[in-house]
Amino acid sequence: MKRKSLADIIIVNGDVFTADKSNPHFCPGAIAIKDGVIEAVGDEKDILPAFEAASRIDACLALVHPGFIDTHLHATGIAYHGAPFAPTDPADSKLNYSQLKCSTNEKITAAYTAAAACSLLQRGFTMFMEAGTVFETDAFAETLQDCGMRGLVSAPFGWDDIAAMLKRWPGMMPEQLVDRAPADADRTLDQLNKELKRNMADDGLVRGYVCLYGEGTATDDLTKEAVKLARDNGVVYYQHQSFLPVFAEAEKKARGDTGAVRLNRLGALDTNTTLAHMNYLSEEDVDILLATRPGLVWCPNNGLNHGVTPPHRCWFPSLHRQGLSVSLGVDTTLAHPIGISGLISLYLSANIGERLDSADPFHMQTIAAANNIGMGDRLGSLTPGKRADIVIRERRDITQTSWEDTSGILLSLSSAMIPVDTVLIDGRVVMAEGRLTTRDQDEILATAIRQRDKLAERLMQ
Repeated sequence: MKRKSLADIIIVNGDVFTADKSNPHFCPGAIAIKDGVIEAVGDEKDILPAFEAASRIDACLALVHPGFIDTHLHATGIAYHGAPFAPTDPADSKLNYSQLKCSTNEKITAAYTAAAACSLLQRGFTMFMEAGTVFETDAFAETLQDCGMRGLVSAPFGWDDIAAMLKRWPGMMPEQLVDRAPADADRTLDQLNKELKRNMADDGLVRGYVCLYGEGTATDDLTKEAVKLARDNGVVYYQHQSFLPVFAEAEKKARGDTGAVRLNRLGALDTNTTLAHMNYLSEEDVDILLATRPGLVWCPNNGLNHGVTPPHRCWFPSLHRQGLSVSLGVDTTLAHPIGISGLISLYLSANIGERLDSADPFHMQTIAAANNIGMGDRLGSLTPGKRADIVIRERRDITQTSWEDTSGILLSLSSAMIPVDTVLIDGRVVMAEGRLTTRDQDEILATAIRQRDKLAERLMQ
């Protein structure tokens, strides 16, 4: 008899959706994990005779899938869901979204980051890309590491020319923000280099990447320097782009080209670049995107909320169908619950007559997301050799079990509403029975609320 291979953990009895289209589904399925890496995934009848392990997790036929990755989330906005102001509100107020984001300190950022980790893990996300707005990046990284969650972090508000932003959107540019993030290329590049040093530890949960704020706030010189830095360090180049028509029009007036045309002229567009938003595009922009094939981050809820799509065409379903890598992001939680983007993307695409395939949002939040953050070789699917970032959902009622589904349709339609039981990151159980195992979850919430209220009280004085 052939000797069994040793594993640290075996997950058994799962309704396993791998996000690997060559081997998409196993039920009942099993996953063998060793040293934080997936050793094997497949039918139980094939895995169990081949492996033995010290620990076994019975999924009880619940949905099992690779951890979702949110590719555009502002971490220090996590505490303001339902607040009575908008991110782009130009009103001169002591208490608005931009003011809150730039008035943080290490305690506030640590509290919000831990709260974000809890919220994301409870919805099946094992990693997120902080979208370039956290000032206390060390507190962010240390907190995520303590929680056992993955993250990406970059320079806060990377820019060197904000004249147009100051003129057109004063509500987004309070004095405190300009003081904390001066428009200076040297400041931005120094901070980017600092964040990239996190990648010296190849197994670190929190990594650095290259992000400029975008929307025309970087000169040609800074953009070229940042792109070179990303390429030299093997990370993605990332920025906000074409969020609103007024942003796109202002950039063209200030820089001479639309965002996509300009980035292409600067040599910034290829598969190692990822652009967030892209809500307002010209036909020329689309042609360039199809030729250069950068990754795109779609925040469908925000496009709808700001009234961009409709009336302007939403290009994402078409670009996805033509082979561009499209991932999803929630952006800000002011008006957008975590995990809603997949469902909204299906509804929006249907309403414009270009409905996505029902399982597309599942893949957009797994393998496409991993590709768009430059980590598709190690994350995003339940594939042997990749890191064991795995989510096991609960199985409470009939609406939370799949029927004749082998591609992940239920995970596209209802993932935000299906409770999470167990989460493994790097093969370590960081959530069990819906509770964080690494930190006191009740204390995390209480601390975040306390810090939020203190900050609001301070700003209103």
